[in-house]
Amino acid sequence: MSEADTITSNAKSNLAFTLMDLPEERRCNMARLYAFCRIVDDVVDEPGMTENERHAALDRWTQVITCTVEPTPGIETEVQKLMQDLQLDPAPLLELIVGCRGDITPVQPKTRHELLQYAYRVAACVGITSATVMGASPAAKEYAIALGYALQLVNILRDVAEDCREHGRVYLPANDMELFGVTVDDLYNQRYNYRTRQLLAYEAALAEKYFCEAEELYQALSVEDRNALIPAQAMSLIYHNVLEKMQDDEYRVFERRYSVNNFRKLWYLLRARIGSFEFPSVAEWGFLYSEKKDSQ
Repeated sequence: MSEADTITSNAKSNLAFTLMDLPEERRCNMARLYAFCRIVDDVVDEPGMTENERHAALDRWTQVITCTVEPTPGIETEVQKLMQDLQLDPAPLLELIVGCRGDITPVQPKTRHELLQYAYRVAACVGITSATVMGASPAAKEYAIALGYALQLVNILRDVAEDCREHGRVYLPANDMELFGVTVDDLYNQRYNYRTRQLLAYEAALAEKYFCEAEELYQALSVEDRNALIPAQAMSLIYHNVLEKMQDDEYRVFERRYSVNNFRKLWYLLRARIGSFEFPSVAEWGFLYSEKKDSQ
């Protein structure tokens, strides 16, 4: 098993679960991409590193994905080979590194525009590259961006307490918090009240908007692109279910962490696969039936 496969299987993430649907070569390539994203994220979050060490580690990965350094054996070699074999554009992954670098010394976004700029870097850009690795055409880019926004917004809502208390990060826009009379101190001390619920519902509506936009874009894609993007569509269904759980539970994010069990994940993966098929129309079924009768 490659180092990328080991990292991916150990992560037990939603994305790692959905990759089982891919052909072996694409699954291995996605494992390499996922491992890179996981490592870059860990550079920022893992304890025991100074700020300078974190920046140096991200600098190193910048060199690896731009193929401007000799990679070390293992994951660096695997990631660089992925970049070269598929001739991937490094720009989206460079944006991911910029987004992660910002988390080393986090600054709360003031506006929704700043929030979406962050979501673009750490989620939409991953989606853009993932779509290519999965075998989708460039037509899937807008779908990948919309879905990236939706998934990241769900992550932010679900992890709002953990991000604030454990990492000192607040991703909810300052303007939105001011609008509903919620302070950073409220989040840090996990004050659950009407104002907090209204704020989280307000942000959840933005996530819903991007889920709807992503679904419309997905349905407009070719059958080939939809088939290639089955894991991404399964991710959409899984994360939308997490959002629905939060909504139904009135956003008790300070009390519990919302998740989806493996049985339901498997069901959503099946639903994504079924939904990617293009069934014959009624007229086509009639034509096929008449052809069958004529041949008898």
